[in-house]
Amino acid sequence: MDPVTVAVIASSLQATAQEMSEALRRSSHSPIIREMLDYSCAVFTADGETVAQDDLIPAFLGTMASTLPHVIAAIGDAPLRDGDAYMTNDPYRGGTHTPDIQVFVPVLHDGRLVAWCGNIAHHSDVGGTNPGSEGYANSSIFEEGLRIPPIRFSDDGTLNDAVLTLIGNNIRDPASTAGDLRAQLAAAKLGQRRLGEAIARYGTGKLTAAMDAVLDQSERRIRAAIAARRDGVATAEGWLDDDGLGSDPVRIAVAVEVRGDRVAVDLTGTDPQMRGGLNVSATAARASIIFAVKAIFDPDGPQNGGAMRAVDIVLPEGSMVNPRFPAAVSLRHLGVQRLADTLVRAFGDLYPEHATAGAFVGFSSLAAACRHPRAGNEVVIQDDLGGGMGGHAGGDGLDAVDVYLGNVQMLPAEICELQYPVRIVRTELVPDSGGPGQFRGGLALRRVYEFLDEADGVFYSEQTRDQFAPFGVNGGRAGTAARLEVERADGSREELTKRRLTMLPGDRLVTTTGGGGGYGDPARRERAAVVRDLEEGKVSLRVALDVYQLDAAAIAARGSDGHVGVPVGSLDGTAFTSIRR
Repeated sequence: MDPVTVAVIASSLQATAQEMSEALRRSSHSPIIREMLDYSCAVFTADGETVAQDDLIPAFLGTMASTLPHVIAAIGDAPLRDGDAYMTNDPYRGGTHTPDIQVFVPVLHDGRLVAWCGNIAHHSDVGGTNPGSEGYANSSIFEEGLRIPPIRFSDDGTLNDAVLTLIGNNIRDPASTAGDLRAQLAAAKLGQRRLGEAIARYGTGKLTAAMDAVLDQSERRIRAAIAARRDGVATAEGWLDDDGLGSDPVRIAVAVEVRGDRVAVDLTGTDPQMRGGLNVSATAARASIIFAVKAIFDPDGPQNGGAMRAVDIVLPEGSMVNPRFPAAVSLRHLGVQRLADTLVRAFGDLYPEHATAGAFVGFSSLAAACRHPRAGNEVVIQDDLGGGMGGHAGGDGLDAVDVYLGNVQMLPAEICELQYPVRIVRTELVPDSGGPGQFRGGLALRRVYEFLDEADGVFYSEQTRDQFAPFGVNGGRAGTAARLEVERADGSREELTKRRLTMLPGDRLVTTTGGGGGYGDPARRERAAVVRDLEEGKVSLRVALDVYQLDAAAIAARGSDGHVGVPVGSLDGTAFTSIRR
């Protein structure tokens, strides 16, 4: 097939994935989908390989391609019809964790399967022990809500109401979940229509040939990128604070080898699966590895299955990155993010020009069951907060972002206060939280939630231990660790790391994420950058003087055309005034 036709069809497939994505966002019910963007849409070959995927949550890289073969196997020899749709969320059948429900529809022509369209979306609750269905203390998958095998969601255009009734009868917010599932189905069927139009224009032969060509191009592209780098081996280790139940730290061991045009990633040496809910499903672990390989070798390449063909992965069975059934995996994102950070460290050792300081990967979160402030029905509020990205040779780390596998947005304060009995009192960057360096680590985020009604919730974070705070590289210093604190209405305070609590009216949750690590010797940071940080309130005068060795008198003498944003106060008893540029 000529390359121009391949490129045109490839663009149409990518546009289809993006159009499905926009349709799902605009028609979904829950803020975690429509505002926080915790979902993904994709187009697949007939045998389940990803051809095009939207660019939203890297945690979903390759995940649907792990699940779709299980769906195809469950269908077996049963006939497929245009109005059929299938759904599943089983972490032990290619899924990630139970809140992530996947929906697939076939694309047929003259009764023959040509392709699939599908999506995955995080639901606010699928039942189980805890609101939001996630739990650090869960001892098995049976505590994590409904585990849905691949089942028919729509039968020849007729929605399976019995399935919706069954799901709704076992979850905390059935209206939200029903709305989100219908939105997922509608988005998938939109993709089905768009591929039908492509078939009408090009025919099935050209369409499937173009799909194969797109995958082969991606494979050749990433193999060429790998082959252009020097061969080598590197290892690194990362740590979770504990298993969620107060154990010793949990080790993630990474070995990467680049040889010729292939990359091998081996997690042998990673600690055994945990008693708690922080285990990582094999599918989620692969997504982390795919992310790291693409970030290092081909960050601008298309999101499809071709790149995966150049990667060999070893996930030891029975380890926390490939647990045996029925291990709990609901908080797999904490382990996935730490794995990504460890992979970045290993590749940075192998290729120092790509070295990046550690990022906050603790994913400070809350999930609480409460009452809608006007309707009075039970709802589940969820919010996930990022922190500082690590500094790197190209500049400072980003402030307050959900890095690596995340990219989840914060819950907007306006949406929170409309739909939940929770007031966002403050959302702010934390000065001095980014690790000092020639290129500073990104700043942490502090958000204060005030509860206006009773709420039962799970609150947690990782990287709360100073020894596991985001690391510095090449002389840069570590960022700050995360903190969670409850301020009761009666004035009492309690610091926590992972806890299920009942919040009463007037109680506040103060969530402070971690700051990114610094890159390079702080003494080499440009003076103008330090002054700018002072002006913007990102570093204190104390840090500017003591760590960055700023000459305050020289800066003050630069002129009077504007104030650097440093409040009048004292430093070790010595008065100072706002520094002027």
